[in-house]
Amino acid sequence: MSLVRKVSEFYDKIGRYLATVSEYIAVLLLIGVLSGGLFVAVSHPPVEGTTSGGAVAIIYPGPSYQFGAEAFIVGAILLIATVGIVALFRAPNVYGQKRYSTALAALGIITLLTSIMALVFLWSVK
Repeated sequence: MSLVRKVSEFYDKIGRYLATVSEYIAVLLLIGVLSGGLFVAVSHPPVEGTTSGGAVAIIYPGPSYQFGAEAFIVGAILLIATVGIVALFRAPNVYGQKRYSTALAALGIITLLTSIMALVFLWSVK
């Protein structure tokens, strides 16, 4: 094997790894922005607040403001939804392992439905 071919294969592998890493970074940044991370970074809200009774509140009761913990909660829910979507996209591509493919599809459906229900619940609380 010539040196040129080895260098070419090395750059092909590095290119694939960098593309994969950059895709994961882009998804994480998108989740951070969609979860309210940009609002938290700009306005610096407190992590939690208190109710009129003195209890700790991590979800602000109105739609015009949010606490810092709320961004982490929504970000975690969106991350779980992303795992579900990736599992659903990977399930049909598993050949020769029907149980694994079925389990992967079930995991994707369960995590996606759970995250949708959690987001609807948070929306109803606000």
